[in-house]
Amino acid sequence: MSQSQLQLAGVPRTMVLTTRARADEDRNSNGLFRDRHAREWSDHLGWNVELDSFYGTYTQAGWAIRAEHFDCAVQRNIAHIKNPLVIELGAGLSSRYYRLQQENLHWINLDLPEVNDIRSQLDRETENYKFIGASALDFNWMEQLPSRSPEEIVIVAEGLLMYFDAESVAQLISRMQQRFPGATFIFDIVGTSYRKSAKKLEALGAPLQWFVKDIDEVARMGVEIIEVQSLFQLHPERWGMMRLLTWLPFIRSMTLIFETKLKP
Repeated sequence: MSQSQLQLAGVPRTMVLTTRARADEDRNSNGLFRDRHAREWSDHLGWNVELDSFYGTYTQAGWAIRAEHFDCAVQRNIAHIKNPLVIELGAGLSSRYYRLQQENLHWINLDLPEVNDIRSQLDRETENYKFIGASALDFNWMEQLPSRSPEEIVIVAEGLLMYFDAESVAQLISRMQQRFPGATFIFDIVGTSYRKSAKKLEALGAPLQWFVKDIDEVARMGVEIIEVQSLFQLHPERWGMMRLLTWLPFIRSMTLIFETKLKP
C-alpha cells in the first residue's frame, strides 16, 4: 500500500477500487476501453488486502461498464458543442478526460482536497484541464468555472450521489438549477433494493445514504429525464448467470444511470 492510499479514508478510499477496475479493463484484450492512465495510477496507489472482499469479477465488470456508459453519454452530449465544459463532481481519479479528448474541450475535476492532493502527484493541470479541491456540497465551486452558457455544460456525478442524503442531493440539484438552467446532468443512483448489498460498504467507512424508491422521486428533484438505463442490462455478456435475473424489477432497479437536463 502506497503513502497515497494511507491518506484516504471513508468515501475517498473507494476510488482505489474504481481505479483498479478501469486498470483491469485496460489489461483485458477485449476490454470496453483503453485507459493507460488508470493502469499507471492504480499501480502507484498499490493495493491493500483489506480491499479484497470488496473487489471481484462482478464488481470490476460493474465499475467498468458504468464508466463506459458514462463515457458514451458524455461524448454524445459534447460532440456537437463548439466549446464544451465538462464538470466531474466527486471525480476521484477519473481519467475520462483522456478517454474523450476532443478539440476545445474544457474539463474540471472536482473532489475533496485530500483526493486532489493525490491527483496532483499523478496528473497535471493545463489551460483546459483544471482541478478544484472541494466537496460538491460546497457550492462555491460554481463560481470558479470558466464562463459558458448552460447549454455548453455537462455535469457528471458518477458513483457520488448515493453517498449523500436525499436532502443534500435535492439542495445540490436546486443550486445547479439556479446556476446552470438547461445544462446536462448525468448521474447514477441506487434503488431501495440495493440497501442490503450496500451494508458491506459500511465496513469501508463509506455508507450509502440515498436509496431511490422510483424514477418519479428523481424527477421531482427538478430534472427533465432524457434517458434511464439499468446498469445490469448493459453488456449482458459480462454478467454471467446474473444476466438471467435482470428482467426482475428489484434487480433492474438496483443501479440506474440517468441522463437529464436541469430544469430552468
